[in-house]
Amino acid sequence: MNPSEAACSDSELARRARGGESWAFEQLVRRHASMAIGAAMRITRDSGLAEDAAQEAFWKAYRALPSYREEQNFGGWLRRIAVRCALDILRRRRPESPLTGFERAAGGEERTIETRSRLAHALARIGALDREILLAVKAEGKPVAEVAAELGITAVSARVRLHRTRMKLKKILLEES
Repeated sequence: MNPSEAACSDSELARRARGGESWAFEQLVRRHASMAIGAAMRITRDSGLAEDAAQEAFWKAYRALPSYREEQNFGGWLRRIAVRCALDILRRRRPESPLTGFERAAGGEERTIETRSRLAHALARIGALDREILLAVKAEGKPVAEVAAELGITAVSARVRLHRTRMKLKKILLEES
């Protein structure tokens, strides 16, 4: 691959990959792997599962290239696939305790660990899509409209879900204190 091929847009790379040029899809994977893993990680909260979901997402994206429209944002299209793959993986697994891995520590760390534990437990009680919106907006600082576009929902829907999720999270944390 020469430098001009590396400068291709995602849409151009998708078109070339659809035409059978394997290097083009490899370039898309390189460009978007961390985003796909990150999106899946926010859903699964497990690095191994997130990598599995991202790999599955790339496989599905490759097979779905004929349906990809070049005017779409490839990253957003892939992110939606990664989120769905992560949700599917969670549905196939048995539920586990959201507090796994948190142990009591001595001294001042005890309160911090307890707070993290309470927050992890509360986050586990909200839906995966709502958690994805909340973490993308609040933890990553992304604009609501951008998150909505990446997830394939309207900005109004994302704002409503974000507000309701924050209220639900607050209620859960107050109930547990």
